[in-house]
Amino acid sequence: MTPTAARAASAQTPILVFLAALLVKLGVLLSLGSHPLLQPAGDMDGAVYLAMARSGPPPVAYFVSPLYLYFLKLTGPSIYVALTLQIVLGSLGVVLLLATSARWFGRRAALLTAALAILTGVITFNEVTILQSSLDPFLVALSMWLLCRALQENDWRHFAGAGAATALLVLNRPNVLLWIAALGGLLLLGHRWRGTAAFALAFVILLAPVAARNLIVGHELVLVSSHGGLNFYIGNNAAADGAYVAVPGIRPTIAGQSVDARLMAERAAGHALDSRGVSRWFYGRALEWMLARPDDALKLFLRKLAYTIHQTDLSLNFSYDFFSHDVSSPLRFLVVGPWLLVPLGFAGAATLWRDRRFLTWFAFVPVYAVSVAIFFVASRYRLPLLVVLAVAAGGVIHVRRPSQAMAGLLLGVVALWPFGLDSGRSQEQTNMVVSLIERHQFDEADRLIPQFEQTQRDPARLHHRSALAYEATGDNARAASMFEQVLRDPIAQPILRTSATDELAAIYARSGRNDEARKLLAGVDPVSLSAGRAVKLGRLALEVRDGKDAITFLRVAIDLDPTNGAAWYHLGVAFLAEGEPRNAIAALDKARSLMPRYAPTFLFLALAQAQSGNVAEARKDAVEALRLRPAFPQARQLLDQLGR
Repeated sequence: MTPTAARAASAQTPILVFLAALLVKLGVLLSLGSHPLLQPAGDMDGAVYLAMARSGPPPVAYFVSPLYLYFLKLTGPSIYVALTLQIVLGSLGVVLLLATSARWFGRRAALLTAALAILTGVITFNEVTILQSSLDPFLVALSMWLLCRALQENDWRHFAGAGAATALLVLNRPNVLLWIAALGGLLLLGHRWRGTAAFALAFVILLAPVAARNLIVGHELVLVSSHGGLNFYIGNNAAADGAYVAVPGIRPTIAGQSVDARLMAERAAGHALDSRGVSRWFYGRALEWMLARPDDALKLFLRKLAYTIHQTDLSLNFSYDFFSHDVSSPLRFLVVGPWLLVPLGFAGAATLWRDRRFLTWFAFVPVYAVSVAIFFVASRYRLPLLVVLAVAAGGVIHVRRPSQAMAGLLLGVVALWPFGLDSGRSQEQTNMVVSLIERHQFDEADRLIPQFEQTQRDPARLHHRSALAYEATGDNARAASMFEQVLRDPIAQPILRTSATDELAAIYARSGRNDEARKLLAGVDPVSLSAGRAVKLGRLALEVRDGKDAITFLRVAIDLDPTNGAAWYHLGVAFLAEGEPRNAIAALDKARSLMPRYAPTFLFLALAQAQSGNVAEARKDAVEALRLRPAFPQARQLLDQLGR
């Protein structure tokens, strides 16, 4: 090939790579763009971002990373415009990775990098969702390409560009601030004074408007967003397991967290707090636990570090594992993930271990991993690592010595270690079935339930949520069938078995299957009941004419809560149904004292008095029932029978 032809081929490569990436990403978008589980609805993060982008964020310091809000405002009301622009940016990001890899490792390595990036399904998946992580691949690729050029050419203009691009990344992913601090130190150690100053100045200029907005609108000096303290606590407390775990009392949504976290912190502090004060309160609680249990805190941190490079998708909002295995789309063929990028990336990086410029650049990987592990690990938070590792993975073609591959092999073992992590696939499968039932696509739901049972971590949960969904649509037959499967499951969680028992008994009662309802209620251990559940079961027992069990349940409720007027009332009705009017009078009299304006109490008290031969008292109670509820035909009929 002549030099001219070689240059032409080299010029065409980025275009071909862009088109290849765009074609793959477009295929995924067309397959998943209208999937019901990916639509930004309800209180999901995407819906909150859209709402704030369209109506404007509340007049306080940003609680969430703000860049994606600006992006959605720019793309307008149609989410498809945003999704299309996201995959275009993602495709440009692959071209930037190609260029970065070519600079570090050469043209052949760059082609391998591009191929790996295109085939990394979790990157493309995030780019077809309405989430801030959709911008991360492009922003990381842009900032790391500019940093590569700056380090190699030592040109202050490239450093300034890298600073500006990294500022945009921080506005989308605030934990990158740790990388800024580390990079500044590395640049100064390399005596790149001018470059460091240019990087810092551009970085500050891009970040300043957001900090100024938080100060002017929210009257707080918050650099980017104020949710760091809560996220730190989520990842560092006695109940933390390394992934996202909802904090009791705080709803697991953006809107819920912003409100509930403040309420929790202010209640504990005993006074009003600003956003920084709320964040500091959660930081303080987490640090208290860490200082009290340093060994546990260190073990948890090391486990979280391992999770940052692990193959398992730790879902948050959406499960990539579900969409890549259970939904027909090109994701099934995009098989590259941490299992391959981690060993290849570190092995490729080892070939340039003598190049200080590269080591400064590649330091992003360990520093960013630490910045994630400080908080908690989720799949979408790890995307920047995969982007940079894809560049380094291209260098694997230069591995010549076993020592260069050793680090990659060891970390590859970590990436595949059987930690038993939950990818969220089971929960997403359940969400899919519930979504179908809610849209009355019963046949499709019935087809998927047996299919999903094979891969479920907890089939009883699938059956239980399906049953509740069927019950909400009025399909009692299907709901009963699902609840029955929960009760047949020998390892179903007690809370699911309890709920299934109660709901199934109610369905049997509504369906006239009284014998089956009575049999189910007879198997309930009264000792295990709470007051509320005991009242509920007592009412059900009355409904299916099981007076003896009703009395048992309601006595338990009263033992637990003697002031429960409903329990006394239903106990009186149960005694009356069992032919014990004197006991009924005693219970109903207690109910009357606790609920003096509840007309049915007086009606049944009148009935009990009549059965006991106390006609005058019966007439008096019937009159009171009519006074409280003039349109009460049963009371009027009884009064007529007793004689006015």
